[in-house]
Amino acid sequence: MIEFRFSQSWPNITSPVTIRFVGEVVPEPHIQLRFSQPWGDYKSPITIRFAGEVVPTPPIKPPSLGIDLGVTWQPPLFAANDFQLRNASERLGNQVQLGVLSLSATDYCVTIQWQNKPLTQCEITIHYAGNALTELTVNCHWFVAPSVEQCSTLAWLVPNQHRTVMSVDWQVSPRLNTLQATINWCDGATLVNDITTAYRYGNVRLTQPSIAWGPHTASWICSTRYRPPTGKVTIRFSEPWASSTSPLQLRFTASANYCYFDDGGGLVDANPSLPSLDFETPIEPQLRRYYLMQPTITCVRVSDDVPIVISNISISRSRGQWASSVSIDFSSRIDASRAENQLLKVGINGYEFFTLVEQTSVSKVFGNETYRGSGRSRSAELATPYVLPISYTNATSRSLAGLLTDMLQFTGWTIALNGIVDFNVPAGAFSVGNKSPIDAVQEAVAQLGCMLLSNDETKALTVVPRWPTVPWLMDGVTPDLTVHDAVITSYSESKEIGTECNVVWLRGEQQGISAKVKRAGTAGNIAADDISAQLIVDNQAARTAGTNALADTGNKLNINMSLPIMADLPPATPGMLIGIREGVDVFKGTCDSVAINASVSDTGDIDVEQTITVVRHVA
Repeated sequence: MIEFRFSQSWPNITSPVTIRFVGEVVPEPHIQLRFSQPWGDYKSPITIRFAGEVVPTPPIKPPSLGIDLGVTWQPPLFAANDFQLRNASERLGNQVQLGVLSLSATDYCVTIQWQNKPLTQCEITIHYAGNALTELTVNCHWFVAPSVEQCSTLAWLVPNQHRTVMSVDWQVSPRLNTLQATINWCDGATLVNDITTAYRYGNVRLTQPSIAWGPHTASWICSTRYRPPTGKVTIRFSEPWASSTSPLQLRFTASANYCYFDDGGGLVDANPSLPSLDFETPIEPQLRRYYLMQPTITCVRVSDDVPIVISNISISRSRGQWASSVSIDFSSRIDASRAENQLLKVGINGYEFFTLVEQTSVSKVFGNETYRGSGRSRSAELATPYVLPISYTNATSRSLAGLLTDMLQFTGWTIALNGIVDFNVPAGAFSVGNKSPIDAVQEAVAQLGCMLLSNDETKALTVVPRWPTVPWLMDGVTPDLTVHDAVITSYSESKEIGTECNVVWLRGEQQGISAKVKRAGTAGNIAADDISAQLIVDNQAARTAGTNALADTGNKLNINMSLPIMADLPPATPGMLIGIREGVDVFKGTCDSVAINASVSDTGDIDVEQTITVVRHVA
């Protein structure tokens, strides 16, 4: 008896052993066994076994006689496959034992092929030929049951009218389905072959949907599985993934606990929301005898949160600027070097400002060195030298918002209109050449008498009119911020004389229109300077540009005020409607510029102050 033993399963697709006999052409490379004379024993000269298999006692002992041209499968010597299928199939084992009885050199061939692929397929073909009438062919094919896929879509916010609750139980029954096939091979009246193939798998799928429909009580719903609508990672696959296991593992940190109030009800809301009222609650600091404040100044580098120690900072911005101007004094040379060409996040009394330090300088006197940096707010990322200049022409008809978005394409910034009615710009009406994206956008909005506001944290730009509220309508509007003399530390005013116009003529350049914008309720007899611009292509564009042009005319009172920065008195924003209270009266104006100064003295005292300029229309 010759035995081949293997210490582990063979992972290749084909069998590691090929048995061939005398006279058969054998391809290279090969393992060749040759016999010089017929084997006198009645048992196969080769037995293939695997590690861990118990070797049975030979069923036929010499000098017993065998049966000519017969194949004997001794029970329980049968090909058995017993495995449980899951999402990823494990390595399969195959045990095959052949007993061959022969008295003479008879041509016979045994070919065994097995496969272990994601689509598990086993094919066993056995050919035995002793004469023209004796042939046995057994083909067994089995496949893994179709992959089970479960897809659940949960809507985070459901309408107030109803709520849907679905519970799905997915169970695999412990009872195994068994497929048995019995094949009998007889040579005359003698039963020589008995093959039993057992195949079992657990694919009993049980689905138990449960849907609750009807009114429910109001409650707070909190979860850490909330995800914002826009993520930071986008995964795209070019083709379906065919492997059973994924080579990638994505791990995410749990989000903060997010809560929202579900007011309950069914198809009819149990707690209907009240209709919105047309009123605004302005920001106004409380009137107190004294104010206790503890100013704070913090500064970190955005890229890695490295703290930067500063001793003084000044931030200023006006309505004509698309970015704030920033000047910083650092406490040491190391802090200045860490901040150079970096984006910093500065916190002043809890309010955050982003700035790019674009230039540093040093001044030295005897016993003292001052390291200073200057730069702009984060919207400077859209200007040179951070981006290349662009040339743009709207080749197709675009809305104003779409035109502005085109010029900011691939920058990571967004832009939106606020207080401006969007309009259509015909193809080829607007063009700009060799300008940075922010300068191109600024040129477009300036043609309409508008300005840019930026949210440096979310990288979002907003287009608003230079006069969100025109001077002749301010009396009936609630101000955004109201201050009183208890928080005004200094006050000064100066008057500017100008002609108050009530009509203006506008026209486009290439494909524009000609329009006359007249202030309602006036004779329209005092004209302002004519306006000619590329974007005067629609009545809404002419109305916006003309209204802001008329608001710039007339007598103006420029008011300069110094204010603290507190929890109930935030930094002012250019374009904000400011109310100034004098006793019971409140007069209003538009914030034209804001300057914020924060400094730390040698003794550690912190002084924070904002100075705003308010433009008030007077007769």
